[in-house]
Amino acid sequence: MQTQFVFRHMDSSDALRNYAEERLTKIKRYFSDPLKVNCTFAVEKINHIVQFDVTLRNGLQLHSSETTENMYSSIDMALAKMERQVRRYKDRITNHKPHKGKAARVRQTVLAGDSLDEPETMVEAERRRAAEREDPTRKLDEAAAKIVREKEFRAEGLTVQEAVMQLNLMHKQFLVFTNTETGDINVIYRMGDDYGLIETRGHVNDA
Repeated sequence: MQTQFVFRHMDSSDALRNYAEERLTKIKRYFSDPLKVNCTFAVEKINHIVQFDVTLRNGLQLHSSETTENMYSSIDMALAKMERQVRRYKDRITNHKPHKGKAARVRQTVLAGDSLDEPETMVEAERRRAAEREDPTRKLDEAAAKIVREKEFRAEGLTVQEAVMQLNLMHKQFLVFTNTETGDINVIYRMGDDYGLIETRGHVNDA
């Protein structure tokens, strides 16, 4: 098992490393293939935050995080949460095989809410129109929308059922994936106890 540790806003701790590695053996016993694990420990005021990201050889990813006032408690609770999902999907995880074919690349942009709540001033609107005339492909105006962060990732090829499993294994609210049955980019997301599915068709028709 390849394990990488990151410490943020705190000193590196061999005691925490050893404790986390010992607890991770409960996750490792479910899989015969080697695991790649990233562990992040962070302290923000009184919050002790732990995040575990596990990548399996078959491409599936596991994620769990927890925040308490004690780092050891955060480790225990995060890995207990991960183990529950692993036990739930154990057979499907073990039998999962990566799908062949191309996977689309997707960009995610996070915009600062306060930069969008206020209406544009006349000056800002004129700047935006001028920028759009110079570059028609420009999608975001920095004066009107502040970009917090951006990242690109692969929309992995999955069936809808596999996408639901991956969504739960990563404890995410939504997941962008390439539907292996249609070849289109889809989005699966939570709707209470149900799941919503957005299907694209890869092109735009005139109204």
